[in-house]
Amino acid sequence: MRRLMLVLVLFALLAVLLAGCTQMSAEEIAKKVEEKYDAVRDFKGILRVTAEGKSGKQVMEHEYVFKKPNKMRMYNKKMGTLVVSNGEKTWIYDEKKNEVFVMDIGQYNRANPDYGKLVKDMLKHYDVKLLGSEKVSGRDCYVVQLIPKDNKEAESKMWVDKEYWYPLKIEYGMGGIKSIVEYINVEFNTDVNDDEFQFTPPEGAKIKTEEDLGIKKFDSVEEAQKHMDFKILRPTYTSGYELKKVTLMFNSVSLMYIKEDKMLMISEVKGKDLPTVQNAERVKVGDSQGLYAEIYGSSMLVFKKGDVLITITGTIDKEELIKIADSMG
Repeated sequence: MRRLMLVLVLFALLAVLLAGCTQMSAEEIAKKVEEKYDAVRDFKGILRVTAEGKSGKQVMEHEYVFKKPNKMRMYNKKMGTLVVSNGEKTWIYDEKKNEVFVMDIGQYNRANPDYGKLVKDMLKHYDVKLLGSEKVSGRDCYVVQLIPKDNKEAESKMWVDKEYWYPLKIEYGMGGIKSIVEYINVEFNTDVNDDEFQFTPPEGAKIKTEEDLGIKKFDSVEEAQKHMDFKILRPTYTSGYELKKVTLMFNSVSLMYIKEDKMLMISEVKGKDLPTVQNAERVKVGDSQGLYAEIYGSSMLVFKKGDVLITITGTIDKEELIKIADSMG
């Protein structure tokens, strides 16, 4: 469930790129989003994430602070967990266990996206409709409907702040689960001090690193291969993306490729069957079948090569994604 919550939070942050009006052109929307994004230096409030399905309803609340371009502080009082990131390093502190997990983010997670281009890419795959206006946490918002062009049933709804064009609430269904992400008591541009995004472990706290969790990073596939019990597959065609990092974790491997400010991830693990992917399209990859899906402008392809299950994700066209998959061997 924690992994699901993280995905929901990321979706909410990406939603700002789609705030707009269907009466405007893609270029006008991109320009407006970029203008409003530049006007936000920082914001803070309560981040509430709700997931409801057959197994019941779960609500998580975090005290949340964000400062551009990539500093963040998130505290869950009930769980006793604190996440702090200064843009280069992230600390995850468990109060109950008095343990701190320290992770170096790395330079490739600090790229600033081209918002105008990303908006245009997303508008190719989604129909955006302005439904009206409502208040969220006392702030005036546009109510925006977002419908995938290839699946009219998988729609989402967003409440976008009129002043800053920031998503204060997003509601959607995925995999039989109704999900809501909303910001409460939001304050913009409060000049948050950088000290908020530094963390000093308490006395006696146990420090854990990526290596303690079995995470290993390498600069090449050849180095990583020495630690794996199956052959790591890599594409001969990468659509201009360059391999930057190879990560091993729990008997799986991830290849991170970068092109300008875009990231392409290839994950590999031993597996017998393709997973269930909600609203996925069956596609052909070489001589086998794969599953292709799009989520908020990001493409995902899952397929098998022998006994290896491969997942490729990124903001890339379907045809290019399949071409990359076809070249793997």
